[in-house]
Amino acid sequence: MAKPRIAITTWRRQMPTFLSDRTDLYTLAVEYAESISDAGGLPVLLPQHRAEDARAVLRGMDGLVLVGGGDVDPARYGASDSGMNRGVSAAADESDIAFVLEAVDLGTPVFGICRGCQVVNVAMGGTLYQDVTSPDGVHRPISSDPTEIANLRHVIRMTVDSRLAAAYGDPTERLVNSVHHQGIDAVAPGFRAVAWAEDGLVEAIEPEDPSTPVLAVQWHPEKIVGEGDQALFDYFITEMVGA
Repeated sequence: MAKPRIAITTWRRQMPTFLSDRTDLYTLAVEYAESISDAGGLPVLLPQHRAEDARAVLRGMDGLVLVGGGDVDPARYGASDSGMNRGVSAAADESDIAFVLEAVDLGTPVFGICRGCQVVNVAMGGTLYQDVTSPDGVHRPISSDPTEIANLRHVIRMTVDSRLAAAYGDPTERLVNSVHHQGIDAVAPGFRAVAWAEDGLVEAIEPEDPSTPVLAVQWHPEKIVGEGDQALFDYFITEMVGA
């Protein structure tokens, strides 16, 4: 049986290379591609696309993974900018939102991660909190120390009647990483919250209609596959894509 082709969005950033101090690059942390490969999929990296081309791109794919990155422009969900947003890109928003809308329309399975979770919610009509952090809260301000960022964890609780719980083997509680400063406010129409942090922040959403193959989580499972989160990629490929 042929392995499924899984489109993965990328993060466009200017970074130093031998060519320039600010080389314009499409980037992706290797863990995303490795997790898809380990689950039995064929990762295909996507640059940003114009909205009108998204459908043509997805017609050749069996699934879509939306990855982390900069913040979504608040104008996309009808809000004014509070000044807390980072790395907003009109081109990234146009591309990612178009991919979500076309994937849902085509019935292409979607797995949203961090920014990808927020994009799913916004694309389908939901809103975001522009900053959810506090120094003594569940979600701490993102540190400048890479080790501290990598080690920060918080507890989530989930509903048992969800794809998320099924992927983990029907638990009700997990320890996940904390690499985000925004989060879901109003859940999109037609979707439901299926996991929450201890401060009440929504940490995962799914469609109310179980026939719509979408799962979106706020944390970064690709960074903690060794702690059990490879299960989410395995579930996406085997159960949602149907490999």
